[in-house]
Amino acid sequence: MRLLRRLALVLCVQAAIAPHAAAQDYPDRPVRLVVGFSPGGGSDLVARILAKALGKTLGQAVVVENRPGAGGMIATRAVAAEKPDGYTLLLGSAAAFVINPYLRDDVGYDPVHDFTPVGAVSRFDYVLLGRPGLPAATLADLLAHARAHPGELTIGSAGVGSNTHLVALAFLARGGIELRHVPYKGTAGALNDLLGGNIDLLFDSVPTVMQQVKARAAVSFATTGAAREATLPAVPTFAQAGMDGFEASNWLAVFGPRGLPAAVVERLNAGMARALRDPELLASFEQSGNIALGGSPADLAALVARETRQYKTLINATGVRLD
Repeated sequence: MRLLRRLALVLCVQAAIAPHAAAQDYPDRPVRLVVGFSPGGGSDLVARILAKALGKTLGQAVVVENRPGAGGMIATRAVAAEKPDGYTLLLGSAAAFVINPYLRDDVGYDPVHDFTPVGAVSRFDYVLLGRPGLPAATLADLLAHARAHPGELTIGSAGVGSNTHLVALAFLARGGIELRHVPYKGTAGALNDLLGGNIDLLFDSVPTVMQQVKARAAVSFATTGAAREATLPAVPTFAQAGMDGFEASNWLAVFGPRGLPAAVVERLNAGMARALRDPELLASFEQSGNIALGGSPADLAALVARETRQYKTLINATGVRLD
């Protein structure tokens, strides 16, 4: 009986020590960073910039794996079901964590309870574009024209319930104007139609339209950040253009499956903090219109909670659903 008790004690001690020892050795093989969008897009670009810098700080390769589909939901579901050992991580987006779960009932994951926050990576802002020849040169001109001609101007988006649609809805509410919504399957088609004069307005991300803005291929009314974009210094913010209190951005952050050991989270977060100070990463982010974030896992959890409240309020107020 005494021998059985000793054996049980040994097994308990070994069970307690094993995860700690594994965490101390972490990582001892390559780490997968899953992205819910296709190669070549904005999320993929950020993932590859981060993977290169994070691989150096962790001492192991970080391999980007693209699992596109359903606005990032396919990748998010897949990572939620992975073993929480730190070798499969998700580059999650605001769409997957604070928008889609409240627009539809079939996401297949709980954005809070099924994941372990690791750290925020980057954010990017939006710019409001107008078609060439639009009878408005400033935001004040645009608002005056829209109020004088309610429902005549059109505004495109990446689709019903997309980030760009919700930003547009917030803009309409804040500006007290009425526009006709034209949804697309992604902003690429919307941007082409805007440049061709087929729609009047579009919110698109700074990284996506930076070159068109610099070339003045469209009217650039304002950006949605708190400060002017370093890459677009000639474009005012909404506050500078006369609309105080209107800001919007999208962000990308690293999450692990639920139950990721605290020591692994700490190791990853410390590695990310060093990676996000890497001069090469910062230069690549600035060149592509992304802004490095960083911060603790608790900071990321707070970001998700704060934006969940904001988007749920907007979604409930507008009645937008994707079911």
